[in-house]
Amino acid sequence: MKTLAKIVVPVLVLALVAAGFVYWGWKNRETDESRRAERKAVRSELRAAPDDGVLKYLEKLLSEKSFRVWFEKGEDGTECPCRFWTMRAGMLTRVPYDYIGQLTEDQFIRFAGNGSEKQPDAAKIKELLDFSKKLLPKCSSEAAISLTERRLDGYFLAGDYDGAIALLESGAISKRSPAWCKGTAAKLRAHRAMDAKDNKEAVKQLQVFIDFMLSDEQKDFEDCDPTTGILYSRDWVVARNYMRCSKMCGELGDAAKSAEFKELAKKHFSRALEKAKDDQKSLQALKEEVKPVGL
Repeated sequence: MKTLAKIVVPVLVLALVAAGFVYWGWKNRETDESRRAERKAVRSELRAAPDDGVLKYLEKLLSEKSFRVWFEKGEDGTECPCRFWTMRAGMLTRVPYDYIGQLTEDQFIRFAGNGSEKQPDAAKIKELLDFSKKLLPKCSSEAAISLTERRLDGYFLAGDYDGAIALLESGAISKRSPAWCKGTAAKLRAHRAMDAKDNKEAVKQLQVFIDFMLSDEQKDFEDCDPTTGILYSRDWVVARNYMRCSKMCGELGDAAKSAEFKELAKKHFSRALEKAKDDQKSLQALKEEVKPVGL
């Protein structure tokens, strides 16, 4: 009996300890509801954070981990403490890495400005570029692609055209076609040339970009500016860039070419006005832009 007791008692103790741990884990487990609540709280906290506190908050989300318990769902789609073999535990971040990626994308928009009224905060955007570079390897492939595209916008907004071109040429924007990458790189080279007052090179690169925009691949193009809510059609983008070419050709002393580009801009502005007729916000902004061509 004593020998049996020596075996049974420790087994019972271990069983009770295991049962107690499972019970504690069940009571303190993560659930779909708790995860949603946590994500909502994190988003609210980040929105309330001052601009200077955004990066610090994101760094904290990425670096701090705590012990968490959850149960994998069974074939019937439910959790059950009796299925103790589905219990999982580990050191996890407060929210998943992919969600931190979504929050980071939101912050690029936060510091993007809204056109003429508020310019992009280049310093804050550069901080986000550095942070997102550390985050990318931890994200799923789908989340990484989405964050990488937002990083491309970030390079542009920060005026780092070389960084944006390098990103495009690296193949990291894997969901985009080679033509898209080439056309976007041409647009960036044009902006770089405009900053350097190299009008001849800027016109050359803008024409490459315009040719891409007028290709079949872009026939359904629409782009909504997340900071203003204005929806840009393909014709609007093309017309705007023809106007840039017209202005720069005029500065280069080529009046004939300037007039030619202006007529092309007028044609595409007319189409853009027709497309925007049911969108009052976009139409109002477009009407201001078309005044120089007499529309």
